[in-house]
Amino acid sequence: MRRADRRNSNDDNAIQHPQAKRAEPIPYNELRQILINVRSQRDEAKDQVVEKERQLEESQTLYREQGEKLQSTIVLFRETQEQASSYLTLYTEEKGKSSELEVKYNEAHQESQNYLALYKQVEQELKFERRSKAGIKGWETRRKRENERLKEEIGQMAIVLRESLTKKEQAIQSLEDVASRMDRIQRLVDSVDGEVANNPVGMLQKFQRIWTAVREILAE
Repeated sequence: MRRADRRNSNDDNAIQHPQAKRAEPIPYNELRQILINVRSQRDEAKDQVVEKERQLEESQTLYREQGEKLQSTIVLFRETQEQASSYLTLYTEEKGKSSELEVKYNEAHQESQNYLALYKQVEQELKFERRSKAGIKGWETRRKRENERLKEEIGQMAIVLRESLTKKEQAIQSLEDVASRMDRIQRLVDSVDGEVANNPVGMLQKFQRIWTAVREILAE
């Protein structure tokens, strides 16, 4: 009698070569839905391709625009660089002119200091010599000589100022003011010449007015 768990060759063959089951036919509705899905995916893919092409075209357009802007920026940078170079050259020239004006100003300032020292010296001498008529007469002689020196100092100071501030509108006005004040000083000096020799107080007062006008010039 054959055992139930013993297999024969047919059983082994069936195990090694199983026969595929016959697939059931796909329902029409399901097949139709699959076709709709495929067409939808195809249309979506086409739309994506069109969108990608549009994005690519926009990117190319943007790239060209940015390239043009970059070229314009480079040109503008070069122009700005050239302009900055010209400004630097102009600044160097103006700095040199400023140094020259500073030197002339220092010269004018030194002249004014010399004039101030000279005035103080004359004023100090006046304090000692006005006590006697003889001293006053001697002082008048020296005063006239010192007046000439003062006029020369003022003239030299005006020349230095005129040279240092030429081509400047402010310089013209300043020189006119200086000239006006110099005329006033001259009138005061001339009035001192007409003062009576025995009236040292009046001469001192006029000399003080001269000094006030001179200080105004120095303040200018």
